[in-house]
Amino acid sequence: MPGKVISVLDIGSQINALLIASLSISLKQETRKKVALFDFSLFPIKGKMKILFNFSREKNFISLLPFIDQLNARMMEGYFDTHPSGIDLLSGCFNWSEISGIRPEHLIKIVNLLSQIYNYTLINLDNDFNENSLALLDSSNLIVLIVTPDYLSLEGAKGILSMLYSLHYAPQSIKIVLNEGNTEEGISSSKVENYLKKQLFYRISGDNHKKASFSTINKGITNEFNFRQIPFYKSVQGLTCKLLEENIFVAEGLGKGRSTHIEKNFSDTNSLKLKNNEDNDQNNIKNKQLMDDKIDRLKLLIQERLISEMDLKRLNFKEAGNNLEKGKEIKQKIKEMVERLLNEEGGFVTDRQQREKIILELLDDILGLGPLEKLLRDPAVSEIMVNKKDEVYIEQQGKIKLTGIKLSSNRQILTIIERIVAPLGRHIDESSPLVDARLKDGSRVNAIIPPLALDGPVVTIRKFIQKKLIPDDLIGLGSISKEMIEFIRICVQLKKNIIISGGTGSGKTTLLNIISSFIPQDERIITIEDSAELKLPQKHVVRLESRPPNIEGEGEISIRRLLINCLRMRPDRIIIGECRGGEAIDMLQAMNTGHEGSLTTLHANSPRDSLSRLETMALMSGMELPSRVIRDQIASTINIIVQQNRLGDGTRKITCISEITGFNGDIITITDIFKFIQEGINDQGKIIGKFEFTGVIPSFIAKTKSHNVFFDRNIFRNT
Repeated sequence: MPGKVISVLDIGSQINALLIASLSISLKQETRKKVALFDFSLFPIKGKMKILFNFSREKNFISLLPFIDQLNARMMEGYFDTHPSGIDLLSGCFNWSEISGIRPEHLIKIVNLLSQIYNYTLINLDNDFNENSLALLDSSNLIVLIVTPDYLSLEGAKGILSMLYSLHYAPQSIKIVLNEGNTEEGISSSKVENYLKKQLFYRISGDNHKKASFSTINKGITNEFNFRQIPFYKSVQGLTCKLLEENIFVAEGLGKGRSTHIEKNFSDTNSLKLKNNEDNDQNNIKNKQLMDDKIDRLKLLIQERLISEMDLKRLNFKEAGNNLEKGKEIKQKIKEMVERLLNEEGGFVTDRQQREKIILELLDDILGLGPLEKLLRDPAVSEIMVNKKDEVYIEQQGKIKLTGIKLSSNRQILTIIERIVAPLGRHIDESSPLVDARLKDGSRVNAIIPPLALDGPVVTIRKFIQKKLIPDDLIGLGSISKEMIEFIRICVQLKKNIIISGGTGSGKTTLLNIISSFIPQDERIITIEDSAELKLPQKHVVRLESRPPNIEGEGEISIRRLLINCLRMRPDRIIIGECRGGEAIDMLQAMNTGHEGSLTTLHANSPRDSLSRLETMALMSGMELPSRVIRDQIASTINIIVQQNRLGDGTRKITCISEITGFNGDIITITDIFKFIQEGINDQGKIIGKFEFTGVIPSFIAKTKSHNVFFDRNIFRNT
């Protein structure tokens, strides 16, 4: 079984250094076991324990670093100084230049080896919180903070405690020792507790003969009789006994990734015994389940206390969603309360990473979308689909996968939906059981609830890509060739009307964002969307968003109405996020009356299908126009169709770029300019193919010179 590791935080004084040295000697003499002192305190004096023990400065742990990968317990033996008391000292560095070579992984390995060799290891740390000192704290089973009864020391200790709490170290794993050994008079212990708002673990009584302790250690006179005659040392001996008598050590360390320390005197119904028996997998699984259940109960208890103490129901989440500063203020207030309640109710959780996880999950439940938040934070997840409380699917790299995430109830799903739509002024209930909305980051949300959804509320979240994609990104992903993207740039700059066609989730909006970046900076662009997703780089952009009806069925502002209004706003370009209804006829008329260069997307599986769908949508406008008239408008208005598809292997590709060339009888003629040719499937199930130029150069390319649009004619050539 590994030895215990105690990190002792020293605010910095000679008497505190003396206390740490004396504690290591006392541990050795009281236990008759192997004890090591690892001096990693660099301030104010580097190698202070070497000086205190009167050792030469030849050896220190820096000498171990060149061999750290091969280091084992036997190799370490030559780097210790052994004091006559029997303790071994592993000293810190002496020069500032040596510090830069130290890494957290070095220290973790050294401490792990120390815990294999020694029954007790004391680590002497100062109050400089950096990645190295945090690695040592995480490797410890207990933190001891030494304070002296003066306000400078107490203010320093207060700051250290605040820092430790903010890093989510459990309060019960931090013990305060008041060291009165340096003062005849000072602040009383009760005032110290009140000042630090924490109970003292032990008080080292004052000693006018402390110099005798220093002299005894420094001269190596360490027989038990000499030490036990010194009052200061007798008090240290009392601290040692209390450390040994009370079960205060965290079994697996403060940052090992799991919590195994359980408070004593637990009632029979809530009792939980974690047995660290690696040979019994069944017990480990059972113990983990018990701990998970206990943590779930803890989270529910904290939420109940939050509701009663803070009245979460009265919090204005709509205002918080619309006001960034108000949102930050509410989040910080709740976070502070969660941390306090965890300290009060979660004494059994001592692992720092576990505490951080609990706090994050509680904040997600209270302020965010609960278990879905971690999926939203995962950049590899492109879509989240909640079918039932215990069925949460995601899309990764074009493939749908079932996650292990389970929501507690349908009520939790409804709470998530309400939290999404409330800041947007929208609602969902039995009278209006479906809603489209968006998250603050631009992600698109669709929700539908009973009675329309038979098995419970359903939520679909199409995540917004935070990274602003550029054409090179699509080329790198194999979604398009550089020749094709250059051709599209030419079309945009020649003000050709372009439709992006594709199935659900094929990447139409992403492509629309990229294509829109080719519009010149000196043009006025107006975007119209159901849920605003487009983020254009140009400066002169006006963004419009439709509005659904309110709870009385009034106040709806449709895409079509916005488009009609947009024509009075002097646009150079009109971009419609998605064309899906009667607005198609208004869009065609706008494109045909001086608003060239417009862009939109629609759902269709091929360029030919997109024309049929466009005709159908135009007929939905209510205007009684013959099909021939509508087709004539389509043929004379739409110039280019870019077809995007999601293939069987999950990849998204531009499968075709086509030009509308006119009529053949009653049929609109389409000519393909570029195509993706599938050649097979490789061993990993990925589709193999290539992008090809069909040999047809559009007639409008001849106008590039007169419009000052320059390009490399090699794009119309297959390599």
